[in-house]
Amino acid sequence: MLMLKTKTKLKPTKHTKPIRLILCVMLLAAVLLSAAASLSCGQSIATTTGNSANYGYVLADGRYIYYTKIIGDGAGEYFSNIFRYDTRTGNEIMVAEIEAETAGDLNGFLTMEGGWLYFLPNFMHDSAMQSSHNIYKVKPDGKNTTPTPLFQDDADITFMHIQNGIIFYYDDDDSALYRMKTNGTKRQLLVEAYIERAIAVGKDRIYYADFDELWSIKLTGGEPTLIYEFEDDEYEPEYLVLDGNYLFYIDDTQSRIGRIRTDGADNRTVYQYTYVEHINVVDGVVYFVVDEFGTNGNYAILSIVPGSRNTRTIVGDRSELGHISPIMIFDDTVYFYAMPATDTIMDSDDVWFRASILSSDSAQPFQPVNVYIDDDDDDDDDDDDDDDDD
Repeated sequence: MLMLKTKTKLKPTKHTKPIRLILCVMLLAAVLLSAAASLSCGQSIATTTGNSANYGYVLADGRYIYYTKIIGDGAGEYFSNIFRYDTRTGNEIMVAEIEAETAGDLNGFLTMEGGWLYFLPNFMHDSAMQSSHNIYKVKPDGKNTTPTPLFQDDADITFMHIQNGIIFYYDDDDSALYRMKTNGTKRQLLVEAYIERAIAVGKDRIYYADFDELWSIKLTGGEPTLIYEFEDDEYEPEYLVLDGNYLFYIDDTQSRIGRIRTDGADNRTVYQYTYVEHINVVDGVVYFVVDEFGTNGNYAILSIVPGSRNTRTIVGDRSELGHISPIMIFDDTVYFYAMPATDTIMDSDDVWFRASILSSDSAQPFQPVNVYIDDDDDDDDDDDDDDDDD
């Protein structure tokens, strides 16, 4: 606090006492807010609709990155574990251990809320069995790596989005969208509809596509509102992302990115290409994955500003990263996994990458997606143990 030096001591008046009290309260509030800010890391992280549309496979929380690493034991069993990677030190700890159903299972829709890490276990987006049997939560400190299920009975969950202590999720068995508190109580049916992937949760309303119709409904439920019918356009929207007053989508031809206002007006094409996949939108800029791009004809990550014809390359085709899968964006960094054509420092079929959205071709590997332990390695370990016993 700035103090003014004077030669004479001022006598407090009936007006100066309230002023001092107000200043003290303001100073105390500032200190408390500063302390809260320093302690808020890991408590809650707002999930964007773009990251939810990309299945939320990665969660960035300041210096930490949460992600799945699939461990194979060489005997046909796999564990789809969640790790926390420290970007400053390069160290990692396991925060959740989950037995995987297949060798490709990841954990999706990672969200931090109230100090808990919530996720959908074994959610593999490119599988015919694109669902999870429960919603899990775990304290992400590595002390207890067994996650807690929210439901007693199995479900068939294909979407989850958390904000302000409320979980919104879609149950494919019921063909219904629900909301409930993060402790699993006060579950409420919002709407029954056939929703394959296109859901975006906003501040006041939820937007979803039911076949070729775009709808919205209040976060608290009620009568849904029809926004737009795509029947005359002869396509259905997928991968719905909300940004401001616009909804961005990829249609079911997977060759076109569209944009429409939340009131159903101004439906138009943003970008069209041979193959488009996995869009994400930040501050009006659209980020997306394309195939057969550039001189080498590989996968790439591009961005475009709606209304412009010029794209910008974030990750180029010369990186030869194979199939680039969902793109999660936090701050100025995009996270994804890919299968490099060239060897990396990691013995893995797929590798987690991160790249700056501000510069081109800055993709860097930071951790493997899958680690397979051979039987030979186990035998060697057993031999070593025998030697130690001798």
